Amino acid sequence: MPQLVAPDARHLPSFIAALKEGYSRDTLRAETPESIALVEADPMGFLKSQLAPPTTVILPDGSMGQAVPHTVLWWTEGDAFLGSVHVRHGLNEFLAQVGGHVGYAMRPSVHGQGHASAALAAGLAWTRANLPLERVLLTVSSENRASIRVIEKNGGVFDKAIEHIWRPGEIALHYWIEL
Repeated sequence: MPQLVAPDARHLPSFIAALKEGYSRDTLRAETPESIALVEADPMGFLKSQLAPPTTVILPDGSMGQAVPHTVLWWTEGDAFLGSVHVRHGLNEFLAQVGGHVGYAMRPSVHGQGHASAALAAGLAWTRANLPLERVLLTVSSENRASIRVIEKNGGVFDKAIEHIWRPGEIALHYWIEL
């Protein structure tokens, strides 16, 4: 049965396979052969970065910004990495527009199997148990019908649509989920 766990070395081979399959850790920046090679070259260093995320982040425009504290969780079954849930402990001005509190992604080979809905539900349960948040913001591209269904299935209530701050011409939808 799939479960949400802290990143672990036993899942690294499957995680790297997922990257090669098309899984991306960031919806704004696709994985590249170079980014995958960095993980392969130092898998334990990468794992440490997942367990203790850096305090700074490179923004989509290339500038450096202060990272919001967050927790990375992996959706796994046995030794298989299926996807991830990222829970941000708060919002900054950028995440309040695009990104929100919770982000999730599944590897392409498990799309359409209900894993995103189940992983998000588990991520919301983790957030309830570990953070003093009363509700969380999730943002999604207006074009991503599958993710909109996942958010709504997990109690997401549409709030508003805004112009995406990093992708000109794209619309970002805001959904709130009460915890």
